Amino acid sequence: MALLKHIFKLSDLCSALGMREVVICPGSRSAALTLAFNRNPLIRTHVVADERSAGFWAMGKSSISKKPTGLVCTSGSAAFNFAPAVAEAFFQEIPLLVFTADRPPEWIHQYDGQTIFQDGIYGKHVKKSYTLPTDYEHPDAAWALERIINEAYAIASAEPQGPVHINAPIREPFYPEKDELYTFGLNKVKIIHNPKVKKTLNAGTWAEIERIWKAAKKPMIAVGQQTDLGLSDSIKLLEDKAVVIADAISNVYVPQSIGMQDLICTHLPLHEPDLLITCGKSFISKAFKKYIRNSKVKVHFHVQDHPDFIDPLQTMSHKFMISPGYFFDKLAKLPLEGDKDNAYIQKWRTSNEAAQAYLQSNLEKQAWNQMLAIQAALIHADYEMIHVGNSMPVRYLNYLQKYIRPQTLIMANRGTSGIDGIVSTAIGQATESQKKMLCVVGDVSFFYDSNALFISQFPENMRIVIINNAGGNIFRQIDGPANTPELETHFVGSQTRTAASLCTEAGVAYAAAHDLLSLETILKDSIVKVIEVFVDGETDVNILKNLIADFK
Repeated sequence: MALLKHIFKLSDLCSALGMREVVICPGSRSAALTLAFNRNPLIRTHVVADERSAGFWAMGKSSISKKPTGLVCTSGSAAFNFAPAVAEAFFQEIPLLVFTADRPPEWIHQYDGQTIFQDGIYGKHVKKSYTLPTDYEHPDAAWALERIINEAYAIASAEPQGPVHINAPIREPFYPEKDELYTFGLNKVKIIHNPKVKKTLNAGTWAEIERIWKAAKKPMIAVGQQTDLGLSDSIKLLEDKAVVIADAISNVYVPQSIGMQDLICTHLPLHEPDLLITCGKSFISKAFKKYIRNSKVKVHFHVQDHPDFIDPLQTMSHKFMISPGYFFDKLAKLPLEGDKDNAYIQKWRTSNEAAQAYLQSNLEKQAWNQMLAIQAALIHADYEMIHVGNSMPVRYLNYLQKYIRPQTLIMANRGTSGIDGIVSTAIGQATESQKKMLCVVGDVSFFYDSNALFISQFPENMRIVIINNAGGNIFRQIDGPANTPELETHFVGSQTRTAASLCTEAGVAYAAAHDLLSLETILKDSIVKVIEVFVDGETDVNILKNLIADFK
């Protein structure tokens, strides 16, 4: 075991830097990493057999804590199974430290078991990738390990946060002798202090921002995905000076914000902004994105603490690499000079109110459908946080923003917008936050990630609402696949499964709802943790298409 003392030093160093949670996938080559983290009294370890679920579970925890969670797996294809979560964490800017055990380099591609090319395996989907030294007889190797772990933790934690990969070649033997014990604290570790620096803009830049702001008559603030609930307080100070557009995943709760952009940007000839200010990441609303891309916006400030020029609206003219909270607080303090077009602001607000009234009136006339089910969950469920699944649930939630309780934290895997790992991520978030979690997910997404139910004891503070419309019915919404004879077999993938038996195996209380009354009744029963709502996929699609087409 003497050869592996450096791995225990690695664990001591991680805890000294602040790591408190490590998710471990069982394996042999990774045994030293497993023991080192598990025997560290400052670190809580969680064992998850399925690497894909483990990756998303760890990512969910870090999305709440904002601190790197450790991920450990053995060598071989196990490392590849972390890849979907690593990619999602990269694009959502969530910190992770991914430790993959590996064979020594001379054994790579020598037909040795569980051996693949692991160096740099995640490519561009990590902020940085390292391979630790294989042998530690020389003092330089020990120095390199300390430097790498310090740097890796700092890079994962720095804005924009993200995953960092540490590949660890480990020689045999890697199990301790029976009487060989590890005593925490014996290793002296070197911490390289790396205090965070608050970014600001200089006086000259603010003078230019003030000039443009004063000259703008029709400013607009639009917020994409972000999770800082405090940003609402900053933007509230500006809601009477600009139109505020907020997607459901923006976590912006401003009384006069626009939330019905999916309808009103499709039909109404609205006034275009002469100044657009955006922050956050992706927008759900395709109608809004298309509206801005087709607009004549000349000045577009994008505020994001990220060095890349990310411009999905294709209109960016200024990039400010600072925190949105700092920017909007400072902007609100600028003197309001120059005439703002109040008719422009009022037109957006009137249209938003009309769209909300139209939606409610329309829903009351409709047959049982997915949007009614999600609306009922928003009204009757007990929640403080929502994780919403991709495909149709997140889009329906965007229409139903009026029914979300203020200050609810809305989470979604919109980094890559895949259906994998949704339930695992939500469980990780629920276990980390302790807030009451409502996860709304489609049937295909749920079954794809069904191993999440077997990660650990199901969180008491969590409920899952599965919308079962017997397949991937988003493809009925897309003209391409909807017009092909292969729609049912090769795109929708119609299925007849239910979650009942899975919940029985996992020991999770389950109930099925087939109409609004039964769903409302079940939502009042706190014992039931998984509610499967059955709706008709074709009915859903027709209702949504008519909803959009009939709005004038």
